[in-house]
Amino acid sequence: MQSLRLVFRYVIRQPRRAILTMLTFAVATFIFTVLAAIPSSIDMILKKTAETLRVYSYNADGRYLGVPARDCREIEKIPGVVACNPMVVLRATYQSASETVQAFALDADKVELMYPDYNLTPEVLGQFTSLRNAAVGGRLLMRKHGWKVGDVVVLRGDSNRLDIKFTMVGEIPADNYPNFFMFRRDYLVEAEKKIGIPEEKHPAGFLVTRVDSANHIASVIHQIDSTFHNSDFETASMTESEAVSGLMSTVGDIRGIVSAISAVIALTIFLIAANAMSMMVRERLRDVAVLRALGFKQPYIARILLGECALIGTVGGALGCALALWQFGSGTTLRAVLESAGYLTVTYGAALEALLAAIAISILSAAIPVLGAMRVTPADAFRKTI
Repeated sequence: MQSLRLVFRYVIRQPRRAILTMLTFAVATFIFTVLAAIPSSIDMILKKTAETLRVYSYNADGRYLGVPARDCREIEKIPGVVACNPMVVLRATYQSASETVQAFALDADKVELMYPDYNLTPEVLGQFTSLRNAAVGGRLLMRKHGWKVGDVVVLRGDSNRLDIKFTMVGEIPADNYPNFFMFRRDYLVEAEKKIGIPEEKHPAGFLVTRVDSANHIASVIHQIDSTFHNSDFETASMTESEAVSGLMSTVGDIRGIVSAISAVIALTIFLIAANAMSMMVRERLRDVAVLRALGFKQPYIARILLGECALIGTVGGALGCALALWQFGSGTTLRAVLESAGYLTVTYGAALEALLAAIAISILSAAIPVLGAMRVTPADAFRKTI
């Protein structure tokens, strides 16, 4: 208890330096927490998509060349297939060119069969089927733009030649694709025809097939690609998890990038903390000399000095973690990196990892100065000019 009082007293003796050092730790821990959450968010995305029993079929000649929507009729004849839905991608903007929305048009009558994991209510499904301009948005997308159920949203596509007005009939409560914007394909076909774009000029970006069992996924993938082999539109099919993983790989080794940045941040904060701790320990040399002259043992004095450093690192780290949880605990979009698949959620595990790193750095950065202070004799400490 006495040691604790001494630690607190030492911390408040130089409040400006202590606060600035704490803020340094807070900023670094905040950044470190967010970076540590990226790999865990990626794992969360891949885990969720691995459980959906959906298969994606792209054009074998290029993922962005598209496939005819009519091919779904052939796919639905394959044993083990529950339903097939052509997915037309509309890269649109909302209000300004910087507010991009990647919307997906699909057949309304198959949404319930295709996306049971979205947990859409029967009321929302009914409105989506009956209302021609109905749209449904993911949780993060709705929050980002301030949309609410019942709002009328206008998206612009095809170099601003196409203005489509939607009525938001529901929000996707599930965490699967929280940036998702879903609307009816027949409504898009109708809107594009009005500006002279026939349906065949804007084919489906890919076909989504839902399988009845995980045991049939491999055979369905093989059968789909065999069905369209040597056709005008050969397919390359894969599981939803593989499709999302491939999308992530297009931006490079995310884990490697995050690890490198985290290492740089840790090294930077270590050097800053080492400098601050070294100055702090130098100011404590005479206090150390007094304590040693009074008979206190070196391990006890070292614990007090290291405790002061640990307290500064803990408080600063806790502030940074709390800020990261408050800002990103409920999720945020990563669309600039991973388009509709990308979102980041700071978990308590990531925050705890960053907090422990801050405490460890604060102690390690003070270890060498403290050991140096222990080697100074009381007589030299009193004579030493600080």
